[in-house]
Order: sequence, then C-alpha cells, then structure tokens
Amino acid sequence: MSGSFRQSYAELTNFISCHSEIEIGESVVSLPENVRPEFYNLFNAARDAFVQEHFPAYLDDALRLQEQFGRAEAKTKKLFSLEETAVVAGVQRFLQDPKGILTRELFDPLFDLLKARETIDSYEARAKSCIEKIFPLVFRAGYERWAILSLVELLDAERAFGVNVRSLNAGERAKPAAQAPLEAVPVPEESASFFFNQPRNAIFAVPDFIVHSSRLNRFIGVRSDFNPGLYNALSGSQQRTWQPIDIELLTLLENGLTLVYAAERAEDIALVADAANFCRPDLLLWCIDAQNLAKEKAMEIMTQANAILQPQLGSYVVANNSWSESCEAAVVNPQGEIAEPNKGVCILTVGYDQSKLKPVAEALASAFNETTTA
Repeated sequence: MSGSFRQSYAELTNFISCHSEIEIGESVVSLPENVRPEFYNLFNAARDAFVQEHFPAYLDDALRLQEQFGRAEAKTKKLFSLEETAVVAGVQRFLQDPKGILTRELFDPLFDLLKARETIDSYEARAKSCIEKIFPLVFRAGYERWAILSLVELLDAERAFGVNVRSLNAGERAKPAAQAPLEAVPVPEESASFFFNQPRNAIFAVPDFIVHSSRLNRFIGVRSDFNPGLYNALSGSQQRTWQPIDIELLTLLENGLTLVYAAERAEDIALVADAANFCRPDLLLWCIDAQNLAKEKAMEIMTQANAILQPQLGSYVVANNSWSESCEAAVVNPQGEIAEPNKGVCILTVGYDQSKLKPVAEALASAFNETTTA
C-alpha cells in the first residue's frame, strides 16, 4: 500500500497508540466515549482514502450514475416516488451515497487489520476483492433503474398502479408448489409510491409498478430482480401465456433481466409468477455495464433468454458503454443500434442518452398500432 491510505492508516494507529484507554485485540474492542468520535473519524477517513486511492474509476462511474439517476427520478416524481425500504437499501444507498456503500464493505477488514488478523498486504487483497465483488452488482442494478425510469418517461405515462401483494404472515412457511395454498391475485390500485425489488417472502411475484401510457393507450408493467411467488394463484389472467417455473428459468432470470408486460387491462399483467407458473413477458430488457461483460457473452445470455421466454416484441440489451472495435461482431445500422435481427435480440449502446431507448418504446408502439389496424 502507498499514498493516501497509508498516511490515513498511520494517523489512525498513532491515535490508538496515544490513547492507552483504547483496547483493540483478538477478542475485544473497547472504545471509551471520550475517544470514540475521533477514532471513527480517523477510521472512516482511512476507508475513504482506500477507495479513493484504489478505485477512482469506480467512483467516477458511480457519481455519473448518481447524477443521471437523480435527473430521471426527478422527471418521474410527478407520476410517482420511489420508496426506500430495507429490501432495496443496498442499491438505493449506492445511488444516494456511492462511496459510502463501497467503504461500508471495508468495516470488518479494517478492524481485522487493527487486530493483527490481517497484514497490510492481506488487507489490501481482501479489501480490493470486497469492492470488486459488490461494485458490478450495485452499479448494474442502479443503471437498470435509470433505464426503467427513462423508458417510463418516453412512454408518456400518466397514471401509476401497484399490486398490493402481501408477504407471508409470522409463522407461515414456504411450501413446495404442489402443496402451496391458493389465493386470489390482488387487483392493481392507483398509487403514487413504489419501490423496486419485492420482498423475498411475498406470496406472488408482481410488477414493481404498472403505468398507463397515454402514447400507447395501454398498461405497461415492469418487473426487475425476479423471484418466484410462494402461493398458487386463483386468478392468473387467461389472456397471458404461462410456463412452468424450473431451474433453467430461474438460473436465467438470476442474470438480472427486466421483464416488460403490456395489456389493455392492468388486471391482465398484475401477476408475474406464482409458486409454479411464470407469465411470459412481452419484451425483455437487460441493462449491463459493458466494462464488466464481454459483448459475446451478453449476446449468448440474451439469445438464450429470448429463445426460452420468447417475448413477442423482442429482447434488448441496454449497454452503458460501447465495446472496443475488436469486440464488435454485430452489424451497426445507421441509427447506431447493434442488432442481431435473426435472433430477435438487439444491443443498444445507450449510455445515459434517453433518446437511444426509443427503439424499445417504438417496439411497444408498433405492436399496438398493428393490432389496432388489423
């Protein structure tokens, strides 16, 4: 280690040396009240210095995402606001305080260094590993939220609805699908407050939110961070196509696909999945960080998703950056869209340019226009 972290860490250890009342050992941490505030000021400064020194590119990317997400969120606040809950605290905190969510990962490692459980070299390796593990996850999820809010604005959403699905009651346990109880799916209700990521113990998987698009004169439902329901549904819409939930499907959805549903009635897209069955989406989005995923791998995964889920309006990879020329295998059309038309998959290099999401909005619009004129 070198530079600002080493200097900050030295200030922390010097402070400890000068205050004999501080005890930090293998099985004890004692920080008397009179020294605790200054100790944590120095402790936190050391964590901040490590992130700033070793991950300046991460911080730059995160701060840009934070700025762009804030703008997108402000534009949709006239329609709805996004609630903060324990379920989404990780990504939401990242969008509000990017450096804070990274330095949080260094709390235990830094104490282990003070306790001599780690050497400086092993601490450095461990701390880097922690941040390199969490950053791609929270960054991709944050970028997905930006893309979803930007798409909502493009669709000229005028009203928002939520499906108030309950979680398991105290004492209830999840059962295999064949033994899971039956319950009716709640009817969507107009609302102005939502949160991404449903609770893991929700009895049904439902959209994060549903909006009515004045542009399409249709209801659009969006679901991110999929996990299956725990009950069987009494009232899944017969207007939708359903398929059994199996390991292949669950493994595929763990990649972080965004499911987009469209219908004339909000009730028809109120249920994404129960304990046994999954509702086929009309369109797939997959928001990715191009720096952390090769283009060929992105195409491989999305092509597989497109083949299994068969969304009738197509599948779109939304990338925050372009790949190097050596990675470009697909043809680029005059609009800058990288497409694989024979596979039903398009790659859109969007960055933070909302207008580059128009092919997604146009796919939805054209499908409904064809239905109207048929």
